[in-house]
Amino acid sequence: MAERAHPEDPGFQDSGFLGLKKNRYKQRLYERYRFCNRYVRRKNVLDIPCGVGWGTSLLEGATFTIGIDHSEEAIDYAQKHYETVNRRFCVGDMEDICLGDDAVDIIVCLEGFEHVTKDLGLRFIEESKRVLKRGGLLLITCPVLNEKGQTTGNPFHLSEYPEYEFIEILNRSFRALILERILGPDGPEYRAVLSNFKGKRYTA
Repeated sequence: MAERAHPEDPGFQDSGFLGLKKNRYKQRLYERYRFCNRYVRRKNVLDIPCGVGWGTSLLEGATFTIGIDHSEEAIDYAQKHYETVNRRFCVGDMEDICLGDDAVDIIVCLEGFEHVTKDLGLRFIEESKRVLKRGGLLLITCPVLNEKGQTTGNPFHLSEYPEYEFIEILNRSFRALILERILGPDGPEYRAVLSNFKGKRYTA
């Protein structure tokens, strides 16, 4: 959600007769959050970066959800459209998460890791370990370079990684429970479920 997509965004609209041609980016957004819903029930969840909160609002069954993004404009939109008793939004950064140690059970980072520099991305990994409870999960999706070493071509992406490098970064700090390469709307991407091994393994 780092590109501030919202339901009224022309780039996320269905097309054709009665909207029967489904927008591939919107469908993939829904699919990513459905995947996360397998894990978030009765958990305290952080969604970062949350953009305008559209995706965060699709997380179902969590005890409490907080969405964080560095854009004040995006957070203002999220607060006006998606904030509830059990869902809050605030301005913050991936490199210095404004939560205490062992604060949440789940961190959701969908299509955000590629939007920051490599140094900031590594800092985010360390911050995730700090903020997650022992055995908590990091749910992350991220595009990787294709077989020819080509990027997605998205100008908003600051860092797109070769497959091996992205996997190595994750494996240095987390235990991979699921690590799968799938085809995204603009090329290959990875979807990962990672356990914070500073304590016991995660149990659903």
